[in-house]
Amino acid sequence: MYFDAITLAAVADELRATILDGRVQRVRLPSPLSVALEIFGRGRRHHLLLSAHPQWTRAHLSVAKPSRGVERDTPLLLLLRKYVVGGRVVAIEQPPLERVLLLSITKGPPARNTAEEREPDADRWNAPEIDEGEEVTEPLRCELIVELMERRGNVILVGDDNIIMESARHITPRMSRRPVQPHEPYELPPAQDKRDPRQATAEGIRALLESGQRDPSTNPSTSAGGQALARALVGAYRGLSPLAAREAVFRATGRADAAIAPDLPYERIAEAVRALWSTPWQPNLALGADGPLAFAPYALSHLAMVEPQPSISAALDVFYSARERLTAHSQRRDALRQQLLDARERIDRQRRLLSEELERARDLDRLRWEGEMIYGFLHTIESGQTVLEVEGRRIALDPARTPVENAKDRFHAYDKAKGALAGVPERLRAAETRLAGLDETLALLELAEGFEAIEGIAREAVEQGYFREEAARKKPRARRQPPLRVESSDGYTIYIGRSAGQNEQVTFKLGAPDDLWLHARGIPGAHVVVKSGGREPPERTLLEAAALAAYFSKARDEAGVDVEMSRRVLVRRVPGGPPGLVTYRAERTLRVAPRAPW
Repeated sequence: MYFDAITLAAVADELRATILDGRVQRVRLPSPLSVALEIFGRGRRHHLLLSAHPQWTRAHLSVAKPSRGVERDTPLLLLLRKYVVGGRVVAIEQPPLERVLLLSITKGPPARNTAEEREPDADRWNAPEIDEGEEVTEPLRCELIVELMERRGNVILVGDDNIIMESARHITPRMSRRPVQPHEPYELPPAQDKRDPRQATAEGIRALLESGQRDPSTNPSTSAGGQALARALVGAYRGLSPLAAREAVFRATGRADAAIAPDLPYERIAEAVRALWSTPWQPNLALGADGPLAFAPYALSHLAMVEPQPSISAALDVFYSARERLTAHSQRRDALRQQLLDARERIDRQRRLLSEELERARDLDRLRWEGEMIYGFLHTIESGQTVLEVEGRRIALDPARTPVENAKDRFHAYDKAKGALAGVPERLRAAETRLAGLDETLALLELAEGFEAIEGIAREAVEQGYFREEAARKKPRARRQPPLRVESSDGYTIYIGRSAGQNEQVTFKLGAPDDLWLHARGIPGAHVVVKSGGREPPERTLLEAAALAAYFSKARDEAGVDVEMSRRVLVRRVPGGPPGLVTYRAERTLRVAPRAPW
C-alpha cells in the first residue's frame, strides 16, 4: 500500500479548500525526513505533515499536533524558518498524474489590517503570533516540494530562481541521474511513458491487452492467471496503483483478480478507470483484523470491511498512525538510545585505554633488547659512558650507575611492564566484541516498531550488562516477543530476528543446518532464515528473503542493499561474544531493494 497519484489529487483538493492563502505560523521536523507546518487559514489552525519516509511517504493534514523529533537546528529547518514561517501559501499544485506536490509560499513585509485582524469572528487565541521566522523587508518567494515516491521520497525547498536551497535527503550524481542537493537546479521527476487513465477508452484497453498477449515478453504483467488484468492496467496507465486497478477491474467484472480473456467488458473497464478520478471524492478506509489495510479517495467496493471517512486526510491519519507513530514511544526510544550510546562510549573508552597499553608492548622488546646488549658489550663500556651504540641504534646509559646496574634496570622495567600487560589482548578483544554487539543493538533499536519491541531490546541490553539492573527494574516488564514469521510467495517459511536475542533464536534454534541464512553485508541488522527443509528454494523466495534482510537492517533507507546468503551450518557464534554476533562464510550475494513484510 503506497501513496498514489489519485490520493495526492484528493489531498491537493482538500488543501486548496483549507490552507490556500493561509499563513504559516510554525515549522517543525518530527523526524529527519519529515516536515510539519502549522498553518492558520479560513479561521482555523491546521497541521500539515509532509513525510519522505522510505516506506510511508505522504502529505496530509493531521489532527494531532506533530511533535518536534529533531532537536538540533538543521540547515533545512533554519531555511524553512527564514523563507516559510510567516509566509502565505499562494498556490498548491500537482503535476498531472505525478506523486509530486508543490506549495508556493510568498513571504513579505508585515501587512497591517490583515484579513484575520479585520474579521471579527476570528479566534485570536487560535492564531498565535508568529515567533519563529525572521523579519523581512522584501518579499521572499519559494516552493516547498514533496516527492512522494517510496525510498526516493523527499522534501525540497526551492528558491524563486528554481535553485534548490536544501532538502531532507541529498541525492548525489553518483546516486541518481537527477541529483537533489543545494545549489543545483530543481527538475521534476521524469514522467513515465504511459497512457493517461483519465482518457481511457475501450478501444485503447482492447488494443493494449491484445498486443500484450501476442508478445508476452514485452509486458510480463499480462501473463495468465492471478491478477493479470489489474497488473496490465498498472503497467499501461500513469498514476494507477495496484489498489486502484483492482478496484476498477472489480467494478467492471465483479472480480478484482479477473484474468485477461477475449470477452472482457472493455467499455465498462474504461469507464471504471476514468471514474476513479471523478469528484466529489469519497474517502474510504478498509479495515482488517489487525487494523487499517488500505485507504482511497474513492469507494473501495472490492474489499470487505470499509468505512467512509470525513476527509482523505482523516483516512490517511488513521492509516499511517498505525504504522509510523511520529510521537508515540519517541521518548522511550530516545532514552534507550542514549543509554546504549553512554554504554558504548564507556566501553569504547576502555578499548582505547587497552589499545594504548598494548601499544606499550613494543617498548617491552626494546627494554629486553637493551638489557641484553648492555650485558653483551660489558667489556666495551667505560666508566661514565652515557651512550652505547649497537647495530646503528643508541642505548642511553646512566653514567652514575655501573653497566650491570644499567642492564638490571632494563630487565626490571621489562618484568614490571610485562606483568601489567598480562591479559590485555584478551580484554581488548572482549571490548571490541561488546562494541560490535552494541552497534547491532543500536541498529535494531532504530528499526524497532512499537513499545513492546523497544522494551524487548531494553531487557536484552540489561541481560548483557550494558545497564545497571536497578535502573531496569523501574521499567515495566514487556512480553518477550518471538521472531517475525512470514510466508514467501512460494510457501516457504521465513524467520526474521528483530533483536539480538531473536537473532540468536532464529539462527541457532529455529534454523536447521541445511536452511538458508541471510544478512545485510557489513551492516548491523536482522538474521533471516529460510526454512528450506533441504530443498533449493526458488529464486523468488530468495529475493523476498533478501529484501526482508535489507529492510530490517541499518540500510533500510537505501535504494539497493547487498545481502549475503549462506547455509546455516556455515554460521558460527563469536566465542565469548553477545547473543546474535556471528561469523559466517558467504556463498552468494544478492543486490535487492529493502521491502517491508506488510
